Amino acid sequence: MLTRWALIGAGTLVVLLAGGLWLQSDRVDRLRTENASLTRSVAALQMQAEQAALAREVEAARAERDRARAAEAQATIEAILTGDFEDEPLPPGLADILNGLRDHATD
Repeated sequence: MLTRWALIGAGTLVVLLAGGLWLQSDRVDRLRTENASLTRSVAALQMQAEQAALAREVEAARAERDRARAAEAQATIEAILTGDFEDEPLPPGLADILNGLRDHATD
């Protein structure tokens, strides 16, 4: 009789362990799915960070170029105002602006 109860207990234990493993395998599958989703999110965020860094570099280069152009334009204007320039042609962009102002002044 004791053997019968031992076998029933062992069988019940095996069934419970199998159920527990089945529940754990479901949890592992959900965690794997969540991990894949989070991995994709991290990759997307890393790409966004790289794009933002590149955009900062591009904007810094653009700002530097604009500063250089503004300094060159200011130096040209100062030279014109003070008469401190050699007799050479004006830069084409400045000549166009001045010619446009002259044309509007005569209208």
